[in-house]
Amino acid sequence: MYVCICNGLTDKDFTRAARAGATTVGQAFGVLGERPQCGKCFGCARQCIAEARLDMAQENIQEAAE
Repeated sequence: MYVCICNGLTDKDFTRAARAGATTVGQAFGVLGERPQCGKCFGCARQCIAEARLDMAQENIQEAAE
């Protein structure tokens, strides 16, 4: 799903940025080589990043338990 129409960025792009280490929307744009434009995407982008970070934390817990 498109999250940032201005830059054509999808939820998968923000997930990829989070997996690359981005913890904020600004960092995610940097990782993706883009700059925020209108800012309307920030809420959804934050949610994508938070979900990706939660998934990564759960993966780490599962790996540690094995």
